[in-house]
Amino acid sequence: MSFWRMRIRPLAWLRSLHAKLFVLLGLVTSVLTVAVAYNITRNSRRELENYSRKLTIEAAGTVETDIIERDPTFSNPDKLDQLLESIAGPDRSIFQIDVFKRLGKGSEVDMVRSSGDEKTVDWGPEIGSYLSLPGPQAELVDLNTGGRAWKVYLPIHTHRPNQPPIGLIRAYCDLERWEVVWSNNFNKTVRTLPGVLLGEFILLWLILRVLISDPIEGLALTMQRLEQGEAGARAPVRRSDELGLIAGRFNDMAAQLEQAAQERETLIREIRGLNTNLQGRIDAALFELQAKNDELAALVERNALLREELSAQERLAVAGQLTATFAHEVGTPLNLVTGHLQLLDAQKDLPDKTRERLGVIGGQIKRVGDIVRRLLDLTRRPQLHREVQSLSHLLRDLQQLWTPALTAHGIHVLAEAPPNCSLDVDRKQMEQLFLNLMNNAVDAMPEGGTVRLSARLSEDSTPGGLWWEFRFQDSGQGIPADLLSKVFRPMFTTKPEGKGTGLGLSICREIVRGHGGDIRIESTEGQGTCVVFTLPGASRG
Repeated sequence: MSFWRMRIRPLAWLRSLHAKLFVLLGLVTSVLTVAVAYNITRNSRRELENYSRKLTIEAAGTVETDIIERDPTFSNPDKLDQLLESIAGPDRSIFQIDVFKRLGKGSEVDMVRSSGDEKTVDWGPEIGSYLSLPGPQAELVDLNTGGRAWKVYLPIHTHRPNQPPIGLIRAYCDLERWEVVWSNNFNKTVRTLPGVLLGEFILLWLILRVLISDPIEGLALTMQRLEQGEAGARAPVRRSDELGLIAGRFNDMAAQLEQAAQERETLIREIRGLNTNLQGRIDAALFELQAKNDELAALVERNALLREELSAQERLAVAGQLTATFAHEVGTPLNLVTGHLQLLDAQKDLPDKTRERLGVIGGQIKRVGDIVRRLLDLTRRPQLHREVQSLSHLLRDLQQLWTPALTAHGIHVLAEAPPNCSLDVDRKQMEQLFLNLMNNAVDAMPEGGTVRLSARLSEDSTPGGLWWEFRFQDSGQGIPADLLSKVFRPMFTTKPEGKGTGLGLSICREIVRGHGGDIRIESTEGQGTCVVFTLPGASRG
């Protein structure tokens, strides 16, 4: 069904996340595949050239060994003819070998034998300069036929030490047949490459469809059904990743919305029953006390207005609770997505187009985060649900949330706390408290740094009531002295425009004070900032 809609509305599909990821990943995989194929063919050609070069040197070495062992004085050239005919020929890779002997003690040489036509052998006095080579020398030359060949020079050295070479060997290896082998491999690769790319595109399209597009479509259709009044609509996504988490939180929100609607209907029915009973009493009072008709009418009017206001307040309260729940639950996966986007953006080999698209995605996620924060600001502070929390367990869970952002900015965290540190706090508010402090520390250290978190028993602790003092210190830019008194004000921020809302520290102060603790800032400009706050500890018993 979704594929059919995609065919009917191709422009809508091109604007979708599925299309953008498909085009991006398709380009990346195709470039990588073509690069690998090109590298393989290039290496194949290089290996063939190296093999033919080695083969030519070995052929020349074979001739050198035979001459030294059988006829070092070149007294029987006929035996040399037999050897050359067995190694070189027009039907072999080594198509010609020329053998020269040294004349006297200079650099003059004379040709002894050639496996080709000796009348057409090209040689002159300059060939004697190759007698001074310490070993074989190979070079690629162009042939009259238009092809290429390896030309190898090898001086003939006897086994006697410190003796000059007695001659010179020149061997040719035609690369034509090796070029044919390489050309066949190259053509085969070219014919296979489109099929491989097509298979990659199909597999990539299916994977993106199953992992991203279908779950998002299912969630969107569920939202549409809820909007149309189907209270029992639920998202069909059942996964353990971020989309699954969003779908689960959405289903929880839908269930709470359905329950709130049922409670509202019950309340409306009760109010209607009360209205009916009240109207009967009013009619009886009017019948009995006609003289007080005007006063009762005014009373009925005021009662109706109060009922209207009560209904509106109840609806606003339900909407506020749902808004706060939705904003809190969506905030955590948004932080995770933002962290992974920062890791991707930190990669140096990303194409500019990819980095631009990551910026667009990050901007939209930031926009959603701002909306979530505004929704949280509009709702009243939730009631505390205090329970015993181990600090080590809390920090371990928080580490999974802030590790991507810290890794992307090169920030290290050092935590020092007694192993028996347990708090009597609200878990969700603690997560918000530490995440807000860590976000401020990350913004204060754009070039990386260290965050130190320490905990110790406060001096105000008593056997009946334990208090823990925390010091959350960064090595960032610090805060000017004239701004320290303003940092806890709502909407006040020292960050550049678009980087902060000015609510982080204000929310932190409300959380700490809500638990009965206190919070203060210690900072020196250029030397970092330390946030000191106290929280109630669990009873020693």
